[in-house]
Amino acid sequence: RQWHQEHISSVMGEQFLLHLTPRFSTVKDADGNTVGDYKFFNKPFGLLHWLEHGIGFADVDHEDGSGRRQLNNDDDVVILIDPDMILLRPITGDFSHDRDVVIGRMHQTNRKMKVEHGSPFAQKYGFGTQWRTFNLHEIAGEDSPSK
Repeated sequence: RQWHQEHISSVMGEQFLLHLTPRFSTVKDADGNTVGDYKFFNKPFGLLHWLEHGIGFADVDHEDGSGRRQLNNDDDVVILIDPDMILLRPITGDFSHDRDVVIGRMHQTNRKMKVEHGSPFAQKYGFGTQWRTFNLHEIAGEDSPSK
């Protein structure tokens, strides 16, 4: 938190927030004993933690008696981006132009075109195993430790 305050909030502004979550990667058996570590649990459960406890959400009393949380501003858009990915196009809410979308023919019919209130919108992760055949010398350079 101190690093974030010193290097992000104080320099770029208070609108850049940090939310820390508990560790969700510990795998336990039926008796509660730790039997492994599955780091891939951290992302979905971390996102859920942020949705349930994060700044920018308010507790709302609903007619059904639930105390569900909702965004303070209905027009906010949440974008979840992995740090190891790159953006090839500007972030937009409209994907109705073919030049903005790379999608296989099988998925072209009945696909959503625009980001809408209360409806998730995502890309397909279809990288598969083709990364194993990349020419790392050409991509990363001769001295790269990636080889």
